Amino acid sequence: MNDSTEVRWRLREGKRIVGYERHMGGRVWSSPDGLWWRGQRLEYSEKDRCFGAKDINNHWLYENDVVTMKANDESWKLLCKVSNWVLSSEASTEPAVPENRLYRRVGFSFS
Repeated sequence: MNDSTEVRWRLREGKRIVGYERHMGGRVWSSPDGLWWRGQRLEYSEKDRCFGAKDINNHWLYENDVVTMKANDESWKLLCKVSNWVLSSEASTEPAVPENRLYRRVGFSFS
């Protein structure tokens, strides 16, 4: 059994990011900045799942990030719909490809 699978989350209080969480091997690690991790949990009201890939600036991408692609400058919102990741814009929706450095985060769109 492989317990080394890591799942990351961005923690928020409304629209304010308060930290990050990593679930690894049955343990939960929290960090206010994504650099220093500890076993003490942070308080939050909402969390965004990590996409599992980094943007061209080497930052993890999360649900509700607004991204652009290398191919064009159109802005897309990164969403997870029933375990399927999609890019959504006003005009269309298309599958998101979990490849490192394919996207650039340009903002957030917290509801």
